[in-house]
Amino acid sequence: MWKNLGLAAAISLMAAAPAWAEGSCGDEPIPPEIPSAAEIGQKSPTDALKAKHQAFEDIKQWQLALRDFRNCLDSDEATIKRDRQNAASQAKPDQDKLKRLDGEVAADEKANSHSTDTEERVVNDFHALSTAYCSRADVDKTSCPKT
Repeated sequence: MWKNLGLAAAISLMAAAPAWAEGSCGDEPIPPEIPSAAEIGQKSPTDALKAKHQAFEDIKQWQLALRDFRNCLDSDEATIKRDRQNAASQAKPDQDKLKRLDGEVAADEKANSHSTDTEERVVNDFHALSTAYCSRADVDKTSCPKT
């Protein structure tokens, strides 16, 4: 009886192992909320400056977390590629394991690509916010690019 229970537990753990491997770097950091250009246009000059500055600070913090996330993905991908190379060099490579490792590399690459796309969107949103702020006649333009 104990032998069957132990075997069932081992099978359950092996079946769950691929799920544990996915997301080993956790979830992608959540991007900050950036006020829209229209929202900046409706704020008082002081509130608009505060919102622009807060968005800048939030983006900096988020980008630090994003950098850590990507570093983890890169490290994870390098480890998986080494594991795959070792598995492929065996006398009789386990094709299921190779396929699983290829899937893990693809998942890391997809997560990295998604985080890059998200960062590009956030940076574009901040640029729109900044342009809207700097185009106002009633604000302090010392933080605006010189034209």
